[in-house]
Amino acid sequence: MFEFRPHPKILRFSLVLAAFSVSCAFFVSPRDALAQNVAVVVDDGQDAPPDDSLSDPSSGLDKAAPSDDEGDVVISGPSAVHSGADQDVPDIGSDAFFDAEALVPQGEMSKQGPKRVNPALQPASKLITVRKNAGPDAVSSQLVSAERALSLGLNDSALEMFGALYATNRRDPRVLMGRAVAFQNLGQFDEAMRAYEELEALDPRNVDVKVNMLGLLATKYPSIALRRLIELREQHPTHVGVVAQLAVTEANVGDFESALKHLGVAASMEPNNASHIFNMAVIADRVGQTSTAISYYEQALEVDTVYGSGRSVPRDAIYERLANIR
Repeated sequence: MFEFRPHPKILRFSLVLAAFSVSCAFFVSPRDALAQNVAVVVDDGQDAPPDDSLSDPSSGLDKAAPSDDEGDVVISGPSAVHSGADQDVPDIGSDAFFDAEALVPQGEMSKQGPKRVNPALQPASKLITVRKNAGPDAVSSQLVSAERALSLGLNDSALEMFGALYATNRRDPRVLMGRAVAFQNLGQFDEAMRAYEELEALDPRNVDVKVNMLGLLATKYPSIALRRLIELREQHPTHVGVVAQLAVTEANVGDFESALKHLGVAASMEPNNASHIFNMAVIADRVGQTSTAISYYEQALEVDTVYGSGRSVPRDAIYERLANIR
């Protein structure tokens, strides 16, 4: 409760604090203080000595001293330190949401970056829990490593890893397939054929195994492989692997027209595979269709860049061939 008492020269301020101690302060500018002969008090955690003018008998005021009858001004704690007028603080609700909006990417980058959220519609973000399901010595982890080596063309390393897995997992189709493909890529015909036959006995309905076996067979006996591929195509007309292997085998026996036709079918069924377009370029180049071959080579490079990470076709050989026929 504030109590104002008149005085002949100045007004004397008295502040009575309640038991729950609400700290308040009056702000007086230095200019007004000089005009009214009122001392400016800055709280630094210590009691400020009273101004002599306040205790001067000629001023008509008593000395500043504690009194039970008169409520003197008491300044305590940091709440009495002010540097200016109080500013209004907006009322912020508990459901307010703050975000670093300036750091949110705009344009194309925003599609893969942080997303704007509406706190009313999306009160919380989803939690994504990542668990490690297998250790480095697990079969699944070793399979991933072996398949990665195979995709990078490290066939010797892939064969070694698949061989280690084969020693303890002889009936795992993934291990048998990887081991057979590694043998085939290394040109080990007999070992690859035995590996494919072992896999076919385990999984006789696997079309990919049949395609790989006939592709391997076509390197030595193309006519026999072609006849079996035609039969397999009739059984599985929508299998892109059968169509592509049939086209390559037709090119090996000299039927370039049918090979280009079937490779076109395979490229339409699997447009992200640069190998089909590359094979079309090789066939067109072989039969003397130079302009068509150049177009196919360029398309193969483009598709390989976008979808094949630059490793699905022999890029160096293509660049060298383009330099010769352009």
